[in-house]
Amino acid sequence: MTEPEPALRTQAEVYAPMEAAAAGAVAALPDFPGFASRTWHEVPCEHADEPDHVGVEVSYMFAEPLWGDPLVRETYAEALRGRWEADGLDVHRDDAVVLASGRTDRNVEALTPDGFNLWYRVSGVVGLVVQSGCVRRSEKDEIEYVPPTGGIAPGGPGDLVGGYFPEGIPRAGFEAGEADYSGL
Repeated sequence: MTEPEPALRTQAEVYAPMEAAAAGAVAALPDFPGFASRTWHEVPCEHADEPDHVGVEVSYMFAEPLWGDPLVRETYAEALRGRWEADGLDVHRDDAVVLASGRTDRNVEALTPDGFNLWYRVSGVVGLVVQSGCVRRSEKDEIEYVPPTGGIAPGGPGDLVGGYFPEGIPRAGFEAGEADYSGL
């Protein structure tokens, strides 16, 4: 394995394009029922032991009653694989495991040209994860709020990013419809 390139982007710079990547994936899903939650996570960088680097994950999960639905377990995995291949992305993982219970778990992952990993995860839970790779850590006050995609109301009960905004999730422009985030 080759040594990863140094992180050129910051944590604050990756949220908007990661959210745009998630929105692009949602656009490929027929009869989309909407996600139940969105979270932002920071994960350690496997090649950087320095505290000034972090990996970012943007996770969208379907509601528990949908986790067994063939639409989200099978149809969406195939639709995303097809979309990502058609878009010329490197689909580097597509595996399925049939468990003793009869349930089939699946992972479909693709790498975007800007280095994001798109992961459609079908296991006990089902959802979409966008991973940044290693980036320079940002201070919380440098991170701007990016509204969610997939039917989650900005700042609503499924928008679980409040830990990044200690003063509360910014609502100006989102509730009144003044801000245009149709691209997300």
